[in-house]
Amino acid sequence: VVTLTEPRVTVARTSKDVVRYSLFERIIHWVVGVTFVYLLLSGMALAYPRMAWLANGLGGGQTMRAAHPWVGVVFSAGLLVMVFMWAGAMRFEKSDREWVRRMREYTHTGHTGLDTGRYNAGQKGYYWVVLAFGAVLLITGIPLWFPWMAGAGVQQAARIIHNLAYLVMLAGFMIHVYMSTVMFPGTMSGMTSGKVSRRWASWHHPRWLREKDQ
Repeated sequence: VVTLTEPRVTVARTSKDVVRYSLFERIIHWVVGVTFVYLLLSGMALAYPRMAWLANGLGGGQTMRAAHPWVGVVFSAGLLVMVFMWAGAMRFEKSDREWVRRMREYTHTGHTGLDTGRYNAGQKGYYWVVLAFGAVLLITGIPLWFPWMAGAGVQQAARIIHNLAYLVMLAGFMIHVYMSTVMFPGTMSGMTSGKVSRRWASWHHPRWLREKDQ
């Protein structure tokens, strides 16, 4: 049974900002984000002939094809840093089960009435999905980068799994961007200036705000 603490979930009325992400956290986030966008576009150009025109804005066909796996290495390195940087904070708690039950309420109002910490269950879930499928993209990308390492059957399987993982990552990325910008205004400032308003923090992550104030 999860004990709710709605009376403590109050919205701060001051406009003073609070630091949510350090400069290092923001740099890693944007390295992962920018490299993923490049991989997204170049992968689309490589996988779908009708999208080959994208190569014109990515350095040209040969340059893009050569750059794609190297950019993937940078992307994977960024994800590895995220493991050490955020894994502890992304561990699921008992209260996260109740957040999942109230997901519909969250998507409508951005609030569940729960005393949420630094990350809610949705953010934690997205984090682990990105790490898992990022690992799949790396593993399946190796035989595609070095075809001499595996037979034709392995390469074909790797290509299929790689493309499926790419589609999952694309869907998650689109939802992530939409929620961070249009759906919940004020969220993106955490990854640009590093700060969010206290009002935003007390509405979305009240327990985290209290812990910072201690």
